[in-house]
Amino acid sequence: NGPIAAFLSVLSDRGVAIRLFDYVEHTLGASGDAQAAAYVELEVNGRTLWGVGIDGDISTASLKAIVSAVNRALRFETLVPALASAR
Repeated sequence: NGPIAAFLSVLSDRGVAIRLFDYVEHTLGASGDAQAAAYVELEVNGRTLWGVGIDGDISTASLKAIVSAVNRALRFETLVPALASAR
């Protein structure tokens, strides 16, 4: 998928170690204006994470799914040092 590959390339160029393992998409209804859901499994900085995105446009839903997984990775990287220093 062009938009997904381009977005992952930009993140990689910015220093995020990222790799796509799996990608699945489907509609959330039968009507022509139904929302689309996208799911990605990524490796981000050595950690495997899932992300989900929902939007009326499947490309946008896919990019939202990537952002979801990357945000989870960033929260984990922030949380772990905070927990370690709280001991």
